[in-house]
Amino acid sequence: MKIEVWSDYACPFCYIGKRYLEQALAQFEGEVEVIFRAFELDPHANGEPEGDIQQRLMQKYQKTVEQADEMISYVEEAGKQAGLDLRYRTTQYTRTFEAHRLAKFAETKGFGEAMIERLFKAYFTDNTILAKRTELIGLALEIGLERDEIAQLLTGDDFGHEVREDERMAHKYGIHSVPFFVIDEKLGVSGAQPPKVLLDAIKQALQKIS
Repeated sequence: MKIEVWSDYACPFCYIGKRYLEQALAQFEGEVEVIFRAFELDPHANGEPEGDIQQRLMQKYQKTVEQADEMISYVEEAGKQAGLDLRYRTTQYTRTFEAHRLAKFAETKGFGEAMIERLFKAYFTDNTILAKRTELIGLALEIGLERDEIAQLLTGDDFGHEVREDERMAHKYGIHSVPFFVIDEKLGVSGAQPPKVLLDAIKQALQKIS
């Protein structure tokens, strides 16, 4: 079985969805290949943070200060329920394209899962600026990648095509929000669903196969 997951490192519910999927798979006995696909929530985001998350929520969703604070608290509490320390209020919102390229490169070296997890933690717990190459190099070194290879990757455009291809696939499937799970190209699940919902969807997809 194959599960494709479209997600972005700036999306708190993508991190929550990732953890819930892991919890669901821990209860599933079959063989499952999980493939993470790139999706940029904001392809036009800058390389430097502009304003804080409270201001962003107020502007994007036309919320008051109090409503934005409630949204932040809701996200952080949702993370806690999934076993994550989401410091959403202090995230540094920037573009994530380079982070997606780095994850694609890491996959070819056998470090895909470790890199994806580290990027999520860096953004939401450590509040790292993921658009900064020096920060990305440091994260990649932590999981065991080679400095020269990473530096060469980030100064070029390798794996950019793979990121764009994932985004084209998302458009083909009609995916407009993430996380989005595609199970064996037969069943789509949208949002950070609890482990039981994901597990039921996996079983449902299996029934369609048989």
